[in-house]
Amino acid sequence: MPALRRSVAEGTEGSDLSIDTYRAALRAFVARRVRDPHEVEDLVQEACARLIASARAQSLDDPRAYLFRIAANLIADRHRRPQPTVPLVPELDPPVRAAQEDRRRVADLEAALHAALDELSPRCREVFVLRRFEERGTGEIARELGISTRMVQKYLTQAVSHLYARLAHLMDRGQ
Repeated sequence: MPALRRSVAEGTEGSDLSIDTYRAALRAFVARRVRDPHEVEDLVQEACARLIASARAQSLDDPRAYLFRIAANLIADRHRRPQPTVPLVPELDPPVRAAQEDRRRVADLEAALHAALDELSPRCREVFVLRRFEERGTGEIARELGISTRMVQKYLTQAVSHLYARLAHLMDRGQ
């Protein structure tokens, strides 16, 4: 397109019309690849400026293809540049606990629970396990163990009090 080179080099209005015919298609091309509308306009303007500079220096056989190649290269260069970063604050990026940390915490709690259960009398431990882990009713436990429902409740109260005293400090940690 020697006419483009001549009109651009001479600064005539013909060059503006030639580039304007490509500008809408170029804007659509860039907009499909870049979300920020201000950056789209900047890239279109830069591509047009580089096309004009190249047309002044050399003859272009297919200025439209060259213009789109310039735009594609500018978009690629945009991704190579370091992007400005925003410092992370807890409101924007809440801390995420590591799964390994959670597994370790659960293992520690289980070990402490077993140790605290071992400190209970055998009957008290048995009542607690039947009620809390096997989800049996108070009456059922009383019949099975041959004790009164009042005694089942007493054992449960003792077990819960003991476990709370031994494990309460672990429940506050890490929250």
